[in-house]
Amino acid sequence: MMKVSLLSILRSTQLLIHGLPMLCVLLLCITKPLSAQEYHGTSGLLHTPSAEMRPVGTFSGGAAFLDSEVMPHMVGWNRNRPFNAPAYTLGVTLFSWLEMSYTGVLGKIRQDDGTYKYTNEDRHFNVKARLLKEGKWWPAIALGIDDFGHDFSFGIKDDKSWTGNNNFECHYAVASKHVSFNWLTLGAHLAFRTYPEKHNGDRKGWAGGITLAPTALPHSRLIAEWDGKGVNVGGDILLWRHLFLQAALVHGKGLMAVAAYQYTIPF
Repeated sequence: MMKVSLLSILRSTQLLIHGLPMLCVLLLCITKPLSAQEYHGTSGLLHTPSAEMRPVGTFSGGAAFLDSEVMPHMVGWNRNRPFNAPAYTLGVTLFSWLEMSYTGVLGKIRQDDGTYKYTNEDRHFNVKARLLKEGKWWPAIALGIDDFGHDFSFGIKDDKSWTGNNNFECHYAVASKHVSFNWLTLGAHLAFRTYPEKHNGDRKGWAGGITLAPTALPHSRLIAEWDGKGVNVGGDILLWRHLFLQAALVHGKGLMAVAAYQYTIPF
């Protein structure tokens, strides 16, 4: 039995190496959590949402390193000077159909001496609601909003009702469907996104990707996606039931990584 187990592990390792060599290097360099969406604290792919949901009663908290390619390009502390940014998130799955999270992203501000330092923080909330659970013949469907608040001012549109800059605001609808085989589970995800404040507006429209979850390596995924602007490849894994790691190569240029602790209340 031990030989069979070792062979399964070796075969899975070969799949990872031949499929995404860069991913293997990244996963060795860092030790999940934040799930496109993980860096927003809600489950998803890399920089694209999905209709998947975590188990009810799951809490997560972690940190992320965001490459400049995934940062908003039309904000005061980022305009004409793209930069990488650290971030942190707290997330919770309140019901089988509802996830919410809080995200903080550090931003650079020009100083009096002309230098740029991390002296600003963008804080925002995110929510995702699943309208339809995945079935044998139909996909799961969910709606979500990242960085909400500005649009929810009870119809009052004056300066006093403006609650934030909504740098990361995104509204989306997404569908996800999975097909299982003996050696892996294939997932297909398709989303349509809008950006009311025009931040990241070059990514508006259709986005999506595929996930490959090897049977021999539980709680892991290889991910390839189109985020509306470019292709991202990466993967994630949940170790010891609590430590979630995610890493990605963004647009073939930079790296994005997330590490978080997850805990699911046993019911």
